[in-house]
This record gives sequence, C-alpha cells and structure tokens, in this order.
Amino acid sequence: MHSLRIRRGYYPLIRPSKSPGNFVPLRFAATVTSPDASILNETTLARDEEGTTTEQGSFFVETVLPARYAEWDVRNWIYQAQASRTAAHIKEIFSKTDIYGFKVLSVESTPKDGGIFVNFGFTPPPNVNPKDAIKEIEAKVRKDINSKGGIDAWHGLGKADFHRVKGRPWNEDLSVFPTNILKIEFEGPDVHQELLYDIIRPYGRITSMTKPTPVPAGTLRFVTVTFSRIRPAILAKNCLYGIGVADTTLSSAGTSNSATKTRLVFTYERPLKAHWIRDWMSSHPRIVLPIVAFLLGGVTYTIFDPIRSFFIKSKRLFTDWRIVRFFKKNIFQRLSFNIVPSLGSTSAKDGAGTSGEVSASEAIGSPDKKSPPSSIAAAAAGEWKERQDAQQALLMYLVDEPSTIAVIHGPQGSGKSKMLAEVLSMTSQLSATSSDSSTPEPRKTIVIDCTEIYKAGTDSGIVSSLASQTGYWPMFSFLGSMNNLIDLASVGLIGQKAGFSTTVEEQMKEILEVTAGALAQVSTDLKTKIEKEKKANPSKSKPTIVVPRPLTTQSSTTEKIEDGSQQDVGAAVIDGKEEGKEGSIITKAMSTSVTAVSSSVSAVGSAVQSGVAGASHEFQGLLGKAGLSGSGDTSEGGKDDIDWALSAHTPGGIPRILDPCVNALPVVILSGFAAKNSGKKEDLLDVVSGWAASLVENKVAHVIVISDNKENVRRLAKALPSKPLLSLSLGDADPATALAFVRGKISSLGPVQLTQEDEAWVEKLGGRASDLDSLIHKVQNGLSVKDAVQTIVTQGVGELRKAAFGDDADDAKDLPWKPEQAWIVLRQLAKHDELSYAEVLFEFPFKGDEAALRAMEHAELISIVTSDGFPIAIRPGKPIYRYVFQRLVNDNIFRAVQDITYNNKAIAAEEATIKKCEEELLTLKTIGLEVGSSIFGGTGAAGSRASYLLDKMRASQEKIVAKEKEVKKLKVVLSTMGVEPPKA
Repeated sequence: MHSLRIRRGYYPLIRPSKSPGNFVPLRFAATVTSPDASILNETTLARDEEGTTTEQGSFFVETVLPARYAEWDVRNWIYQAQASRTAAHIKEIFSKTDIYGFKVLSVESTPKDGGIFVNFGFTPPPNVNPKDAIKEIEAKVRKDINSKGGIDAWHGLGKADFHRVKGRPWNEDLSVFPTNILKIEFEGPDVHQELLYDIIRPYGRITSMTKPTPVPAGTLRFVTVTFSRIRPAILAKNCLYGIGVADTTLSSAGTSNSATKTRLVFTYERPLKAHWIRDWMSSHPRIVLPIVAFLLGGVTYTIFDPIRSFFIKSKRLFTDWRIVRFFKKNIFQRLSFNIVPSLGSTSAKDGAGTSGEVSASEAIGSPDKKSPPSSIAAAAAGEWKERQDAQQALLMYLVDEPSTIAVIHGPQGSGKSKMLAEVLSMTSQLSATSSDSSTPEPRKTIVIDCTEIYKAGTDSGIVSSLASQTGYWPMFSFLGSMNNLIDLASVGLIGQKAGFSTTVEEQMKEILEVTAGALAQVSTDLKTKIEKEKKANPSKSKPTIVVPRPLTTQSSTTEKIEDGSQQDVGAAVIDGKEEGKEGSIITKAMSTSVTAVSSSVSAVGSAVQSGVAGASHEFQGLLGKAGLSGSGDTSEGGKDDIDWALSAHTPGGIPRILDPCVNALPVVILSGFAAKNSGKKEDLLDVVSGWAASLVENKVAHVIVISDNKENVRRLAKALPSKPLLSLSLGDADPATALAFVRGKISSLGPVQLTQEDEAWVEKLGGRASDLDSLIHKVQNGLSVKDAVQTIVTQGVGELRKAAFGDDADDAKDLPWKPEQAWIVLRQLAKHDELSYAEVLFEFPFKGDEAALRAMEHAELISIVTSDGFPIAIRPGKPIYRYVFQRLVNDNIFRAVQDITYNNKAIAAEEATIKKCEEELLTLKTIGLEVGSSIFGGTGAAGSRASYLLDKMRASQEKIVAKEKEVKKLKVVLSTMGVEPPKA
C-alpha cells in the first residue's frame, strides 16, 4: 500500500501542458513514496547446477550468536566453537520448507554481529512476481519454524528471529564493532529523509537522524542515524547494506520524474568521536586543571607517600628488615650502579655503612677503633668543666621526653659532633643495660646537613639535597619545570595559575612532613615492641636510674688500640681534621658498633658505680619507694639491680628514671645550621625550624641543632616561642690541653721537644682546633713553632682586613656593619681580653645597633659571651685574633686611616647633636618670652632645659675640638709617610 506524503516547499511557475500560455503558481507539490517500490533488485538471477535459472535471496538470523561489542569482549571467544554447530542447525531448520522450489544454498555466520546469513534459491512461476514470491517464502518459513518451537537465542532467554535481506550483505571482520549509530553514505543522489526513514524504521525505533552536510569534493555525502538500541542497528546494517533505492516523485500533473538510483552503504559509527575527550579538556581548562591537580595530589598522598615513608625508614631508621637486607645483598649491591640510593648507599654523603644501619655513633661520627683518639672530644681525662656540664645537660635531655630543642653551638673544631656521638652512645649503653642485653642497640638517628642544602645552586638542587639526606624516594624532580610551564600556559588560557607549580619552601615542607610521619611510625613501632617485651618478661622491665652524683674526672686515661699498645689520650686530645667539618663528620660512614666509645663510658661508669655503692641512706629510701633494690654486687663480674649511668646534677638531688619508651624516640640532628654561605636561602631555615619545633611539640623525636654560632638560633626560638631552648656552648680548649696536643703531635715526628719559648708561642695561638692543626702542618713542613705562629697571624691579618673592612669602598658598603664600628671593637679588643657588651652597644658608633654586633659574630670576627641566655661580654672570634688585632692596631698607616675615619664620623655625630640642641633652644626662647621669663635668668622649666642643652652643646663642642686636633696629627703622620688621608 502506498503512503501519500505532502512535502512542503516553494516551487517556481510551472507551465501546464494543455495551456502553454498560462502559468499557474504552485506552492505545494504531491509526492507518492513507496518504500517497497523504491527498493530495486531485491533478488538476483542465477543458474543452478542443472542449468535452471532461479532467483536467489538471503535471510539474516539474529541473536543466535553473541555480538562482539569491543576488542576485549570475551563472549565471542567462548562461543566460537559453537558457531559451526549453530550454523548447521539453522540450515537444517530452513531446509524443511517446500515452496516455489525453496532450497538452502549456504549458511554464513557473522561472529561480530552475532547472526547467520541463510542464502537460498527458488523458482517462482512465470505469473508470479519474484518480490511477491519472496514474501510468501518468508511467511511460509516463519510459519514452519514457529510450529516447531522457533529458533533459540544464544543466551537461552528468548527466541531468535530472522529478516529478509534486501541489499547485498557484506560479511567483514574489521575492528569496527556494532553500535547504535549508523553512518549511511549515498553513492548517488541524496535520498529524501522521509523515504530513508520509511526504509530503516521497520528494524527498530530511531531517536535521531541528521541531514546531509556539504563535504569536500570526492567524498560521499552521508547521514547519521541513531537507534534506541544496538540490535536495530545490526539488523539495518546487515539487511540493507548495498541496497539500491530509486526516489520517484510525482508532479502536480501526475507525471513521474525520471527514476534515479542511489546505493546505500551502512557502517557503524563510534558513539565517542576520536579525541573528543582531549578536545573537551582543552576547551574547558577552568574545570579540568583543578580536577587534574586534585587527582595528582590524591595519587601522591595515597600511593607515593607510603613508599617514600618506607624508604626513609629503610635508609635511616629501620634497615634491619629482612626484605631490605635481602634486596640490598642480592640485587642492589650486585649492580654496577645503585638504582635505589636509599638502600645500602655507601657514599659519605648518605652516611650509611655497608650494612645499611645507621647507629648513633655512625651518624655523628664516632671515633673509629682502628685510629688512635686524636680529637679534643675524645679525651675523657682532659675534658674541661664547660664540656662536662654540656655533656651532662645533653644526656639528661636525651633521657627525658622532648620538651624543647637542644642547641649545641661553638666554634669550628670545638668537638660538638664528637660530644654528641659520645652522649648518644651512652644512651645506647643505658638501653642495653636496662634490657639485660650485651649488645647496645643504636639510637635511631636522622641527620640533615644544612650546609649541603646551602651549596645547591638551583631550587631543584635544594629539594634533591634534602630528599637525598632524608631518604625521600621516589622524587620526580623533572616535573618542577613542567609544572611551571603548565602554570604559565594556564595564565594565558584562564587568566590565573592552575596551582601545579610549588615553591621551594612548599616542596621542603612536603618532604619534611613525610619524614615526620616516618619518625612517628618508628617511635610507635619501637614503643609497641617494648611493651610486648615487658609483658613477656615482666622481671626484666625495671627502669634505669640516672644517679645524681658529680662526674669524676681523672688526670689521665689510656685506651687500648688494636695492636695491643697503649696510648696516652691526654697527649693527643685535639683532632685538627675536625676543622670546619662538623657536617662531613656527621655524615661520614663509620663502624656499626658503638663500642668505639665504650672506654670513655666505662671510665665514667666506674666512678658512677662507686657512687652508687656508697649512696646515702636517704637515697636508698628513695630507691625503695621506687620499688627498686639499692643493694647488690657492684664488684667486677657482678650485676646490680640498679643499672649505672652517667651521673648528672638534678634539682634537689632527686634521681631520674630512664624510661625505655623515651630511648625509643628517634633523634633528629640538624648540622651546619648557621653556615656562612646561606645567603638568600635563609628563608629555608624557617621551614626547617618550624618542622623541628613540631617534632618536639608532638613528642615525635628529640631534636639537636649543631651550629657554629647563635646567629640563626633565633629562628628556632621564634618557631618554639612558648619554651626556652636548651643552649649548650662549647668553647676552645684550655691552654694546657692545647699544649698537650701540640706536644704529642710534634713528638710523633721524632726526637723534637718544645722549648719554653715554643710553649709561649703555642699559648698565644690559643685552643682553636683549626689553628692548632695549621700549626702542626707548618711545623711538619719545616717551620719553627715561632715562624709558624707568626705566619698564621700574618695570614689572619689579611683575612681580617678583608672580612671586616672590605677590599675597597664599594665592598665596604655591602658589609652589614660600618667600618668605624668594626674598628672601635678591634682596637679595644687589642688592649683588653673582653669588653662589656652593654657599654659597646650603647656607645658611639653603635648607639643600640645590635644587628651589627650579631653580624660580626656571624662572620666570626667576635664572639659574644652569654649568661642565662643574655649577652654579657665580647671576645675575639678566635684566640689568635687578639694578636691579629694588635698587629692591625700597630700598623701606623692602617691605624691612622681608620682613626681619621672614626673621628670624622664622631665629629659628624657631635655636630648633629649641637644642631638639634640649637633648634630646641630657639623653641625654648619663644616659650620663655611667652611666660615672661628669660632663658638667661634660669627661672622656670624652660630655663632648666636650656641649661641642660647648653651643657650638652659645650661637651659636644669640646669633643669636636679634641677630635679635630687628633685628626690633624694623624694627617701629618700620613703625609710624612706619603699617604693621602681619607676625606671626611
């Protein structure tokens, strides 16, 4: 049955056939559209084997096999073996129909579309149209199949159906899988949308259909049809592919236009266009960039941070894991290069030994047992009281819960690192004694050398240095520049940064936060282990008593070395190699055992044990209240219930109990905190300071800072404002200790003895380890002690002139102090051993400028002596500097130039004072006239103030006259020497 459709459109004037002279305007034209009539050649003619001409066609049986919707669809692989049986079964079912000589010629499966083509042939009578015959055949086959139960679908949940193929089927296996969208190309003129709809609508509901759009030359025009489901698209594609369509239009006169044939080509269209995600992301950067940043942060937090925490613990803290030891021994150490530096790095920079463990003595640089003790910090018998007090205070800090930050400051070579190594080893001995263990367990330590951070020239170098020292890995440093480029691009796209790039401070905070988490986990694991041991062995869970008795020192101590000989420690107490190398010593790989310093511990321990044996009855009572026994065998080979420890003074003489859980806390050591070459990287110290304060406040770890001076300690105090810092100061060696060191070193060169004159020159050199080491090297090169000391002084003069006054005027402007300020301090220290800090600070030329004094201390020109945290005195930066100052002051030309500069500045200051007094006197004169009094009469407040100003002007004028006379004399001195005096 034909369907009549009215197509709306405007046509030009049409000439009717009967009246050529009249033109009738038509606004509508009638079109008769018949889908079946428009389809051409639904069957084909062919000859069979007997030579009879027959018609051939095809049926498409759907859902007898699973359709393949993607490359990874495994259903097709599972049912592949069933395809041949299904095809044979379909052929058997269709072959049972007998009409018009119906005969199944072949069956062909389409695994991708989940169907089977049934190709058949028939011979209709001459009076029967082949199109009508094939419809009758379809109805008869359908009736026969339904009468026998139909065709089962592949999933067994329903029946399959078949449809007549009207086109030329194309069975292909391209990687274009079925979708609900079909692209229909026109090989010929365009087919009207109404006709195309009528052709494909019987196979399923259509949700949308596009119109043909202009295409480049040589490209077929097409439309896109979207079905509600994939099944109708499969049917339409297999039943209509290659169909020929003739669009016949009837004019208003009833005549038919010439038929035009168009071949339709059906292909599946992917629902998602290629690169549509990329295109959408590039067109919506305001939405995409924040989401990507959030996802990257989430991935880093959930995946990489636990890995980084593991490597931090494996490198610095928990290298006794079996899996770590296995990989280090069997994989990483056998490679020619170290893939994972965090595991088993043997470099000096990393500070890990071959075993991978980092003990307390390793991390701080304990003396190797193979080398004789030649350091000032290794002399147990030659220690001075200042060092003893610092050692005791540091030990008591480590055996208590962390409440503040300990700062060890002192000049280079003063043995800061060595003392810290000894104290940490003592805490390990205490832990072993309290746990009845013969082997001391090293205290877990992590060392951060700030000097290495300062040396990095770039931002990425700074972050990499910190990550390397903490064991933070993996680290994607190459992403830093990429993130910066993304932010620059986002500024051009959305007008603001996307937030991918981060500053150096933020990256350092991220590394330190992960490190803090690893430290917290370490302490928690150790505490859990200790609690389990206590429950398993309650008899061995006695606390350790730190006995409050004074430290006993001996005049000499001998230490056994490997070859069996003995060496007097007092004869070699200063290690000159420690000069300026606190950071390198801290990170130097040493032996894993802490027995290297056990001799010094035992020397002190014997005195402490004797003190325990002779404790008073009052102390015995305190032990009884604590649930401990104060009696026991303290002789050699006996074991007292009270474990001995290094004695320390405590308020009121109350003993302190060593909690094993406190000893389980890691120790964080910040070395080189006051490096000179920090430069513009000083802001990074604020990040480290804040991190150190958070560790202490959260009771995560003990924090110990090693610094050459107290210049940067204020950053720590600012980060921890509520609690005072524990400041431990180490100075130079006393004259006797320094002389003993030099005598021991020189005696090792041969039969050379120091004369009284040589000893006097050594005393002038002082106890700075760096200067003593330089002296020994010069004597080894053939110089006498006198010539070596004078050479050191001469070198110090040149270095001091450059450091304090600069090479020229432009260089002096960049100094953080004025030349007259440096000169007045140097001139006074050349006469006196120390100066009053308050007098220097409030007199000219400082006038309260404390920053200049602190800067001079940071440059090691001077050292500021403190008492209870307050500065009280000023001393030379090095002992030898007093003689260097004297050499500078005795230089007539240099002294005259500096005195002229100083006097000119003083004259200018006094003139400014006189000018201010004159201005105030003019004001007072006006005030005095108004109240009826005269400033010369001296009556009233104005007169009193005027008298004070006049006296002040008189004093300033007298100073100006004296300074000008001195300047004239100094200029005469310079003129006689042919030197031009400096300008005022």
